[in-house]
Amino acid sequence: MAALDPAYEELFLGIAHALFVNRLHVLRLTEVVRLGIKPDPHDQNMEVPQEIDRELIQQAFAYVQRHFPQAFSGKIESAKARWIRLA
Repeated sequence: MAALDPAYEELFLGIAHALFVNRLHVLRLTEVVRLGIKPDPHDQNMEVPQEIDRELIQQAFAYVQRHFPQAFSGKIESAKARWIRLA
Protein backbone atom coordinates (compact mmCIF):
# COMPACT_ATOMS: atom_id res chain seq x y z
CA MET A 1 0.00 0.00 0.00
CA ALA A 2 1.32 3.43 -0.90
CA ALA A 3 2.04 5.89 1.88
CA LEU A 4 -0.99 7.90 2.90
CA ASP A 5 -1.14 11.58 3.53
CA PRO A 6 -0.68 12.03 7.31
CA ALA A 7 -4.08 13.71 7.58
CA TYR A 8 -5.81 10.70 6.02
CA GLU A 9 -3.80 8.33 8.18
CA GLU A 10 -4.91 10.22 11.29
CA LEU A 11 -8.49 10.16 10.04
CA PHE A 12 -8.43 6.38 9.55
CA LEU A 13 -6.83 5.84 12.96
CA GLY A 14 -9.58 7.99 14.46
CA ILE A 15 -12.18 5.78 12.78
CA ALA A 16 -10.38 2.68 14.07
CA HIS A 17 -10.40 4.12 17.59
CA ALA A 18 -14.12 4.87 17.33
CA LEU A 19 -14.76 1.27 16.22
CA PHE A 20 -12.71 -0.01 19.16
CA VAL A 21 -14.57 2.12 21.70
CA ASN A 22 -17.95 1.21 20.23
CA ARG A 23 -17.19 -2.51 20.12
CA LEU A 24 -15.80 -2.48 23.67
CA HIS A 25 -18.91 -0.68 24.91
CA VAL A 26 -21.21 -3.26 23.30
CA LEU A 27 -19.15 -6.14 24.70
CA ARG A 28 -19.17 -4.63 28.20
CA LEU A 29 -22.93 -4.02 28.08
CA THR A 30 -23.47 -7.61 26.98
CA GLU A 31 -21.48 -8.87 29.96
CA VAL A 32 -23.28 -6.54 32.38
CA VAL A 33 -26.58 -8.06 31.27
CA ARG A 34 -25.28 -11.63 31.10
CA LEU A 35 -23.73 -11.46 34.58
CA GLY A 36 -26.59 -9.46 36.08
CA ILE A 37 -24.29 -6.73 37.34
CA LYS A 38 -26.09 -4.07 39.37
CA PRO A 39 -25.04 -0.42 39.80
CA ASP A 40 -22.48 0.31 42.51
CA PRO A 41 -24.29 2.07 45.38
CA HIS A 42 -21.57 4.74 45.65
CA ASP A 43 -21.04 5.84 42.05
CA GLN A 44 -23.77 3.99 40.11
CA ASN A 45 -21.20 2.47 37.73
CA MET A 46 -21.69 -1.06 36.44
CA GLU A 47 -18.28 -2.61 35.80
CA VAL A 48 -17.37 -6.08 34.65
CA PRO A 49 -14.67 -7.99 36.57
CA GLN A 50 -11.12 -7.06 35.57
CA GLU A 51 -10.21 -10.46 34.08
CA ILE A 52 -13.31 -10.38 31.86
CA ASP A 53 -12.64 -6.76 30.90
CA ARG A 54 -9.10 -7.64 29.74
CA GLU A 55 -10.57 -10.31 27.46
CA LEU A 56 -13.18 -7.87 26.12
CA ILE A 57 -10.45 -5.35 25.31
CA GLN A 58 -8.58 -8.03 23.35
CA GLN A 59 -11.77 -8.95 21.49
CA ALA A 60 -12.41 -5.29 20.62
CA PHE A 61 -8.88 -4.94 19.22
CA ALA A 62 -9.26 -8.13 17.21
CA TYR A 63 -12.53 -6.76 15.81
CA VAL A 64 -10.84 -3.54 14.65
CA GLN A 65 -7.88 -5.38 13.13
CA ARG A 66 -10.22 -7.73 11.23
CA HIS A 67 -12.07 -4.78 9.71
CA PHE A 68 -9.07 -2.67 8.72
CA PRO A 69 -6.50 -3.40 6.02
CA GLN A 70 -3.42 -5.32 7.12
CA ALA A 71 -1.33 -2.24 6.32
CA PHE A 72 -2.85 -0.48 9.35
CA SER A 73 -2.18 -3.28 11.83
CA GLY A 74 1.16 -1.81 12.96
CA LYS A 75 -0.30 1.63 13.54
CA ILE A 76 -3.30 0.18 15.38
CA GLU A 77 -0.98 -1.95 17.50
CA SER A 78 1.12 1.09 18.40
CA ALA A 79 -2.03 2.98 19.46
CA LYS A 80 -3.23 0.07 21.61
CA ALA A 81 -1.72 1.21 24.94
CA ARG A 82 -3.14 4.71 24.56
CA TRP A 83 -6.59 3.38 23.63
CA ILE A 84 -6.63 1.07 26.66
CA ARG A 85 -5.77 3.95 28.99
CA LEU A 86 -8.66 5.95 27.55
CA ALA A 87 -11.09 3.03 27.70
